[in-house]
Amino acid sequence: MEYKVIGNNDFEQDIIKTILSNRGIYSSEMGSVLNPSAVYEQPYSSLCNINKASELLLDHLKNGSDIFIQIDSDTDGITSSVILMKYIKKMFPKSKITYRMHEGKEHGVILDTVPDNTDLVIIPDAGSNQYEIHKELKERGCDILVIDHHECEVESPHAIVVNNQLSPNYLNKSLTGAGMAYKVCQALDDKLGKNYAEEMLDLVAIGNIADSADSRCLETRYYISKGLEGIKNPFLKKLFKKQEFSTNGVKTIQNTQFYINPLINAAIRVGSKKEKDQLIKSFLGSREKVLYKKRGSAVEESISIQDDTVRILTNLKNKQKRLVDKATDEIVQKIRQENLLENKILSVYIEGILEKNLTGLVANKLADTFKRPVLLARDAEKAEFLTGSIRGYDKGEVKNFKELLVGTGLFEFVEGHANAAGFCIKKNSFKKINSALNDLLKDIEHKTVLDVDFEIPFKLLKEDFILEIGNQRELWGYKLEEPLVAITDIHVNKNEIEILKKRTTTLKIRSNQVEFKKQFYKNEFPQLTDESESYVLTCIGKCKLSSENKPYIEIVDLEVVHSFLF
Repeated sequence: MEYKVIGNNDFEQDIIKTILSNRGIYSSEMGSVLNPSAVYEQPYSSLCNINKASELLLDHLKNGSDIFIQIDSDTDGITSSVILMKYIKKMFPKSKITYRMHEGKEHGVILDTVPDNTDLVIIPDAGSNQYEIHKELKERGCDILVIDHHECEVESPHAIVVNNQLSPNYLNKSLTGAGMAYKVCQALDDKLGKNYAEEMLDLVAIGNIADSADSRCLETRYYISKGLEGIKNPFLKKLFKKQEFSTNGVKTIQNTQFYINPLINAAIRVGSKKEKDQLIKSFLGSREKVLYKKRGSAVEESISIQDDTVRILTNLKNKQKRLVDKATDEIVQKIRQENLLENKILSVYIEGILEKNLTGLVANKLADTFKRPVLLARDAEKAEFLTGSIRGYDKGEVKNFKELLVGTGLFEFVEGHANAAGFCIKKNSFKKINSALNDLLKDIEHKTVLDVDFEIPFKLLKEDFILEIGNQRELWGYKLEEPLVAITDIHVNKNEIEILKKRTTTLKIRSNQVEFKKQFYKNEFPQLTDESESYVLTCIGKCKLSSENKPYIEIVDLEVVHSFLF
């Protein structure tokens, strides 16, 4: 177990200030991060083309045009589209809207799926760089409105594009598709003399959390905070209700990312067209009733579509886990058989093993297991190419896997985030990857080094320290990660160690009134059950509060430094 202390290790005074400083937040901004407010909203008018966009949309709505919305295949894409559709239907109940979700994890609009009678195509959370498709749609007589946040080289000449990355005066580059859709609704509010956009900040929060928006950005943080504290969407309310056991009833960025968004993503990855359509209807507030028969019951009952969708998403999440586990086991076997662990990164050809929609999930799992970046490739439509997904390992030495791959010059493209992206490569080039990367990374040793904010001898650990950090649970998010603490010289006796088995298996260690816990324990620390009678431990953990608001340390890693047998 290796760790390094970041910052000044001030665990007796300015605890939260130290953590924020370690995340790159200046003293002048700390109060605003802790108490986000509307004063940090940036005016929608700073976005290029937003007035043109709102005028175009209003013209089509007032003229009764046929509007087609392409829903992008992730949670941010869904919330972006739902925000726009709910707003339009609220203001123009008779508007003629059709929409489509992709069958898989595709992005952007597909020309052949746009209905022939379409007057306006709206592409939320995608489409900025689909220049040729914009041109062809324009030649068919369609107007095109792109509402996006992804980077692209130039603005399309054949579409109206609202994109914060293409707007020099709009400083918040972290706002995702749901936030951009919200900005368009703000512009519509002003033109219509309404104030409805704010009703959908809960959807804005969900989309930004799902797409890993930088939670240090004050505008983004305000939207997330306000959205989570006032969940209004009936379907979202039911999702949070379903997950109350896991979240302790607390709506935070982390709880949303771990327990809400994975349910939505499961429908995207393994749901049928019917199940995806039902998901959208539930988000849009349909009052439809569906018949459902409980297991063991002979009687069907009528329940809301939202309740039924929550049930379906839970089942899909379980189905997804089974598929991921099975495919992961098969790929691990292939890795070992082909001696791929001899390479600095894992590049695996997975054609026929894994469903395309699950590639990113399995890549994440493999990266965590083998503590190195992972590249999973499969056959592309064109015979000479392979496509797939990459996932980095952020606790290792390679901090930007995408940049590393682009630098080899072997790829046709690598598009996405630094450690989560898609790629295309020629088959001949794929054979050269390991040699190229092994050479580039020859001095890199694969090991996990955890960044900790504090290193504290156990005798100096105070309950108030755990409480102070635990009470900031609403604070932690992407780029403002929850702090890790290294606690050294923990003396425990055998009778202070318990393994509890209820709904899950939990390791519990209690020493000098401080409790350490690890849920879902899988015997990661077998030394704790040997013949020894006492131990000296080092623990890396997180400061948490239980459902009764009692402080404890959640074990992330643990090392037995000494053991004693009397």
